[in-house]
Amino acid sequence: MPRMGMVSTNDSLLRNARFLRLWIGQGTSFVGDAVSMVALVVLVVQVTGSATAVGGALVARLLPTILSPLAGVLADRVDRRRVLVASDLARAVLVLGLVFARDLATIYILVFLMGLARTIFNPTVRAAFPSVVGGGDLTRANALIAGTFSTSIMVGPVLGGLLVASIGVDAAFLADAVTYLISAILLSTVPLPHPSRDSEEEEGFVRELRSGFDYLLGARVPLAIVVGAFLTILTINATVPAEVFLAKETFGTGDAGYGLLVSLWGGGMVLGSAMMAVLGDRINLVLLYFLSIFVGASALVGTGLAPAFVLALGALTVEGVATGIDNVATDTILQKRVPEAFLGRVFSIRFLGYSAGEALAYPLGGLLVDAVGPRSTYLLAGIATAAAGLLVLLALIAVPTRGREEANQVPQLRAKKRE
Repeated sequence: MPRMGMVSTNDSLLRNARFLRLWIGQGTSFVGDAVSMVALVVLVVQVTGSATAVGGALVARLLPTILSPLAGVLADRVDRRRVLVASDLARAVLVLGLVFARDLATIYILVFLMGLARTIFNPTVRAAFPSVVGGGDLTRANALIAGTFSTSIMVGPVLGGLLVASIGVDAAFLADAVTYLISAILLSTVPLPHPSRDSEEEEGFVRELRSGFDYLLGARVPLAIVVGAFLTILTINATVPAEVFLAKETFGTGDAGYGLLVSLWGGGMVLGSAMMAVLGDRINLVLLYFLSIFVGASALVGTGLAPAFVLALGALTVEGVATGIDNVATDTILQKRVPEAFLGRVFSIRFLGYSAGEALAYPLGGLLVDAVGPRSTYLLAGIATAAAGLLVLLALIAVPTRGREEANQVPQLRAKKRE
């Protein structure tokens, strides 16, 4: 039986006008983000000439994710279409402000506020997604969105570099502002049901925040997915600082080799998303999720052991495929298993874990590369990823199933409040 608010349809996903508008809007803003990220780095260098200042801008962009749980409450209690449109419009104005920014403090403030708008947008759009597509199309729809994002990561920086080199940073920021406006216009035409409540009575913001954590702690599979996402981001992304050293020092392939390495990994992500679009719901998603973790871990070990650069490229392409599958499976599992009333809060906690894992992984990876070298960093990351997947799997098996626990969470919480 489809989730409340979810459109049940036998039509092709590409005939779903609401999904097409959301997909085009998201795809457009994905490319704009990738373009403006290049321009942001160039702008900071132009203003300060400092690599530390560039790092500060990236931290300012990431910092607002600390507030993700609060954004999740907002996504579960306010009209989601208004939140999405307002977030896009705010980002359009803020990125336009970078055209006029001439000092580092202003840049940091604008980037922080853009990160805050993104922090509000991300869990809200994930929570709204099931109501836009039919239940049977959810995996394919997530695969199309993920594949579009991965493609933008590959294509966007190239477009951004060309735009900055030929016209200047202001043109890149203007282009990004236009993409946000396009997304806002398209999203404003997508009807979304008002979020259902986990209680019949209006609650305070803090109580809703707490009830979101209470739900997640009692939901076996969603909790495993959220914890697993944090652990695997931490272990896999520890290899990011090792990439350039693996290509340039270990294999002596220079900047071209480094670019090829990153591109093939991104291509693997696109391929993984495409595979999920083809598979749909033909395979158990939880099984596929754990399979992607262990395949990705094996690929990282293979990269560390590869005797030739071409074999390392092949292994990293496989890891990219596994990551693409993991991303789609994670989103779809949560959207299918979490009650609609809690989706925003659960996704916000997932994004918080993602950002925390990322923030810890980069300095940890840098320390590992300095201490043991790039090959050993990949080996250790692969072993740690496999260990994280095994730990989450064992925890999932060990915790007893309490009937239809996730399906019954909302009525159970309501009963407690009435007492």
